[in-house]
Amino acid sequence: MHLNRQRLRIGRAPPDRGPCAGRVTHLEETIRRYADKQSDNVIKPKIGMSFDSFGEAYDFYNLYSWEVGFGIRYGKSRLNVERTKCLQEIVCGCSGKPEQQNSRSCRCECPAMTQEARERSP
Repeated sequence: MHLNRQRLRIGRAPPDRGPCAGRVTHLEETIRRYADKQSDNVIKPKIGMSFDSFGEAYDFYNLYSWEVGFGIRYGKSRLNVERTKCLQEIVCGCSGKPEQQNSRSCRCECPAMTQEARERSP
């Protein structure tokens, strides 16, 4: 027996954070650190970083992946009650399994990924 129920979506997400003149983005911070020779890599993601939007997070991880040597793509995403994106995965271009056993797919279950979640409204 199959019940036609929708998944319960909870939470309310604020819109993208607006730019602030005094706030330094993570991209600016990492470039300054590299210029001061405090870092080996130009771009280095860390756990707990916060970004103004999902697009800014994608751009940051894209620069990191380019520097390290792999491509990225959007993975799974989740919507909240108001149908706003509240979670987005950015994964390696080779992540996942190939659809067929003997295919020429580049999918090789690569574990490289990052997950961005929108902060809850106060």
